[in-house]
Amino acid sequence: GNVEERARLDISARGLWGPFQKTMFDVRIFHPNADSYKDRDIKSVYTQHENIKKRQYEQRVIQVEKCSFTPLVYSTSGGMAPQALAFHRKIAEMVAEKTNEDYRDVISTMRTKLSFALLKSVLVSVRGSRGKSS
Repeated sequence: GNVEERARLDISARGLWGPFQKTMFDVRIFHPNADSYKDRDIKSVYTQHENIKKRQYEQRVIQVEKCSFTPLVYSTSGGMAPQALAFHRKIAEMVAEKTNEDYRDVISTMRTKLSFALLKSVLVSVRGSRGKSS
């Protein structure tokens, strides 16, 4: 696992899974049509990536950071692993409750924004960024 003190995770939030409970998240995006996955069931690929993230971070997050850990695994085709799906449902539920919007509208908007974000990450990885080189 990643036990280095300076190891950084992608996202930190408080109050998502329980009142005042801190949770740390790390994101992974994979391409489901890669040759290495062609003979595999997509559910097993999501599980594999969730388990890799858990092995990398979960023990350190629980022992050092004293909080919970949730891996957020997405595919470039827009799919989500089970824990990412639960994360999105919970966020949508909280937003809908806070803003008095319909849950279906909130989750639909979130999925649309996620799809564009995933598409952008794929395009950047394929063609490279268009910013100035350092």
